[in-house]
Amino acid sequence: MPIALPIKFKDSGKISHVDPNGIERLAAGDHVIVDTVRGPELAQAVAAPSDIAPGDIIGDLKPVIRRADDADLQRLEALNARQSATLARCAEKIREHDLPMRLVKAEYNFDGSRLTFYFTAEKRVDFRNLVRELARTFKTRIELRQIGPRDEARLLGGIGPCGRLLCCTTFLPDYARVSIKMAKDQDLPLNPAKISGVCGRLLCCLSYEHDQYVAIKAELPRKGAWVQTPDGPGEVITVNVIRETVTVELAGSGVQSEYQPAQLSEAGERVASVARSRVGEGIAPGARPPVGQRSPMPRRESRPPGERRLLRDEIPPEDADAPSHQRSSEPPAERPAAAARPAPPQPRERHQVRAAQHQRPAGVPPPASADPPPSAEGAPPALRRRRRRGRIPGQE
Repeated sequence: MPIALPIKFKDSGKISHVDPNGIERLAAGDHVIVDTVRGPELAQAVAAPSDIAPGDIIGDLKPVIRRADDADLQRLEALNARQSATLARCAEKIREHDLPMRLVKAEYNFDGSRLTFYFTAEKRVDFRNLVRELARTFKTRIELRQIGPRDEARLLGGIGPCGRLLCCTTFLPDYARVSIKMAKDQDLPLNPAKISGVCGRLLCCLSYEHDQYVAIKAELPRKGAWVQTPDGPGEVITVNVIRETVTVELAGSGVQSEYQPAQLSEAGERVASVARSRVGEGIAPGARPPVGQRSPMPRRESRPPGERRLLRDEIPPEDADAPSHQRSSEPPAERPAAAARPAPPQPRERHQVRAAQHQRPAGVPPPASADPPPSAEGAPPALRRRRRRGRIPGQE
C-alpha cells in the first residue's frame, strides 16, 4: 500500500493526499510546498504520513517539494496585506471596460508568481482584454475565475443562522446535495428565509440528520392514523421525531396523551390476541360458528308448478285489463262470455290486400271503412313508426 500525506489547502476544507517524497518527521500542522496543476502551492498537513488504500487515491499523487520555512509564510502574509489595494485597482479596470462582473476576492500564491481574481456574474463574460491589461499593471500572471453563490460564501466566510461560522469555511469538504424534500421530511417551515443560508441556497446542514429523521419516522405512525393505545383507540395528532413519541387524542374522552412506539405496539398486540381468541370461540361480532354447530338453512316452500297458471286463467282478459274499481264482482261462472275477436290477417292475406289496393284504377276512391283510421296518439308504436315513414296501409 502506498504511503500518503493528508493535506488541506487554505480556504478549503477538502482533504487531499500527496506523496511525502521521503521527507521525514512530518506531523499534523506542518506547512509544506506541494506541486499542483497550477504550480507550487502552500498547504498544511492534517496528519502524519500513513498507508492508504489504492481506491482512495484520486489521480496521481503529487510530490511534496519541501517544507515551508518562515520566509515563505512571511512573504505570503505580505502579499495578502495588499489584497484590498489589488481589488480596488482591478475594480477600476472593470469599470473602464464596462463588464457585468462583481469582484469577490484576490489571492496570491505563496511566492507571488500568480494572482487569481474571483468574481461572480449572471452570465459568461468576455474578459480577455481585461486580463491583458491587468497583467501589464501587476507584472505577474493573472487568472480570473467565475464562481457561484456557494463558492462566494466559502471565500468570504461569515456566520450562519445557527450563530456559528459557516460549515463550508471550517470543515465541510464538499457541498452537500440538498433538496426541498429534506426540509419536508424534517417538518421544517417551507419559508425560503428560514431554510436558506447566507449564500441564498438551501442550508447544507439539512442533509446532516436527514437519514435519522427518515429512519425514526418509519417506526412512528403518521399524523392522522388511528392507533390502539393502553387507554383505548385514538387518532395521532402530533409526531415528535426528536423525542420519538406521538400524541394521540383518545376517541372516547378526547384526552390527549403522549405514547412511545413500544406502548402502541404492545397495546395493539393485546387487542389483536383478544380478537383472535373471540373469533376462535365464535363470540365475536360477525364470526361464524364451527361447522358442527351451524344450524341448517331454512328451505323455501315450493309451490305447485301450475298454481300461478291456474290463478291467471281464472281472470278473463278483458276484466284483467280494466281498472280495479271497474271490475265486476260477479263470479266467473255467471258473467257472459266475451265476444270472439276476429283473428288478425295472416301475412299472405295482408300482402294480397295491398296488391289489390295498388291495382285500383285511377280516380276510384278506396272503399269507405267503417272504422276511422287510428290517430297518432292512440296507434301502437309500430304503426306510429310506419306512419312517420309514410307507409301506412290504406293511405298510400
